[in-house]
Amino acid sequence: MPNPFDALAARMDATTVARFGRDVVINGTGFTGVESHFLPEMGPVSGDGLSVVVFSPGYRPHRNDQVVYQGESYIVTRYQVFNGKPQIWLE
Repeated sequence: MPNPFDALAARMDATTVARFGRDVVINGTGFTGVESHFLPEMGPVSGDGLSVVVFSPGYRPHRNDQVVYQGESYIVTRYQVFNGKPQIWLE
């Protein structure tokens, strides 16, 4: 049985995916992702760009992965782990 924190985090992830999740096709495979934004005051530090947190298990990001998100084609330019999930920047 998971500890209370892990159980709550899993419920929060499920709610996030249900409300905000969108289909993301990466290298021909379908995943679920949520668009991610930084606060405006962080713009000069991180720049303004499109990033997606991938909630589907099994995705391991790589630079230049081919991505289709909301009908547009992109490539992954960088990535990091965000709350245990891959966050990818698209260009």
